[in-house]
Amino acid sequence: MPYNARATDSAGAAFSDWILNYQIAPSGLCRYFRFGAHAGEESPLATAYAILWLLGTHPSEARRLGEALLELQHASLENRYVHGGVPSIANARLAFYYSSDALICTKAMVALWHATHDDRFLGSAGRFADFVLRMTSGPEFLLSNVGYPMQYVTPDGEYQNSLVTNVGMLFFDALRDYGQAAGNGRILQLFDVGKEFLLSEVQAPNGAFYDHYDPGYPPVRYSRSRWRWFKNDGDGKIGISDNMLMSALGAQLLGDGSHVARFLDWVRPVDGAFYAYVNVDNREPAFVSGDRPYFDIVCSGMYSVLRARAQRSADPAALAALAGAAAGDGGYRWGKLAGDGWVDSSAEALVTGYWAALCL
Repeated sequence: MPYNARATDSAGAAFSDWILNYQIAPSGLCRYFRFGAHAGEESPLATAYAILWLLGTHPSEARRLGEALLELQHASLENRYVHGGVPSIANARLAFYYSSDALICTKAMVALWHATHDDRFLGSAGRFADFVLRMTSGPEFLLSNVGYPMQYVTPDGEYQNSLVTNVGMLFFDALRDYGQAAGNGRILQLFDVGKEFLLSEVQAPNGAFYDHYDPGYPPVRYSRSRWRWFKNDGDGKIGISDNMLMSALGAQLLGDGSHVARFLDWVRPVDGAFYAYVNVDNREPAFVSGDRPYFDIVCSGMYSVLRARAQRSADPAALAALAGAAAGDGGYRWGKLAGDGWVDSSAEALVTGYWAALCL
């Protein structure tokens, strides 16, 4: 993902400037949104995305972001439960340490190490990888043999022991990055076991990807029947579009084209855009009664990248949806209402911009 050619064209350069001008907080971490209710939240995930984007064209700025992640990681090193990880929102009152954040941060730190040869970044990647390893076998968890981590843990030792695909699956290959860079056989073995598990268990027969695995309470031994959609009620099986697209991209990065082909045959964009919530059976929008249906713009970017890497022709409608989300300042709005207008006062999101600028 780093060193992408798109970072030097007009859309890519404008997006880089948007990050540098608007999204870096005084702490050195990136904010996820520019506007909206959550605009002040400092996100390690957004910071890692920014590192991967900027590394080829703005290496000193990428390094500065990496230094901020290092400092954030060091702040929790003495905690027995979360050491090696980082809080999902760095400046939040309540801290949740997600395995998915640790995986993308591993990816970013290994990329920084390759670019700088600064062993502090490889050491940081190793701590993130060790955190992920610990999250595969926490208390009351009977899935330690599958090689995929629980969702999160708090500094008080409260685990959310479901297995959630999306971001974690998209960046699961970061364990391979680190294992190869550091010659760490234990992490490479974890990657191999987890890869086999993901590619054999997380896609439904129709091509959609499950949202999460529910181990039950108290946990029971693994059964494929315990994979769940985001919601399953009287309105049917409801999935989240961007979660499934991240899972499909993850399968692609793990080297399995058959999963991607089945997913692309299943998925059905609407004029190049994707409703945030969909009925898994009929692919129709599936919003709670009273909510205004909206399109999650990041999906159009991930869909375009997925198609390109699968050597399928571009979808002009998806590219047009991305171009229409450009805010004029280099950023990209994240959510389009099904009628007119934008979700959350035209808020621009760093991750939406990453996938949009990668395609346009």
